[in-house]
Amino acid sequence: MGDIANIKPGSKVSVKVVNIPTNAAARKTIARILSKDKAVHAENIKQSRIRRKNYSPAMRGGRLYSGRVVKQHPVKGERGESGVVLATMDVIRDLQSVRRFVEVGSARQN
Repeated sequence: MGDIANIKPGSKVSVKVVNIPTNAAARKTIARILSKDKAVHAENIKQSRIRRKNYSPAMRGGRLYSGRVVKQHPVKGERGESGVVLATMDVIRDLQSVRRFVEVGSARQN
């Protein structure tokens, strides 16, 4: 299924980064696509719970001064990262824009 134009919406596709993205926008797009993988999504939720638990605002100057924990991104859009995502219209459009950097194939059904 090498051709992104032939992907049917609603199907599952595997996405693998094969080339280093040459600009920040492509890296962010790839990270956004790979963040839709189930394992990465679960990791994001886990980190969100940790950040919420460790949120400890304090009064400072008569206002709440928040000590928020900075989000750690589990995927960065680097070479070798991969994931299985649901091919929605926005994912297909994003894959088309970063097709030089990713390899797309059909996901194996278990």
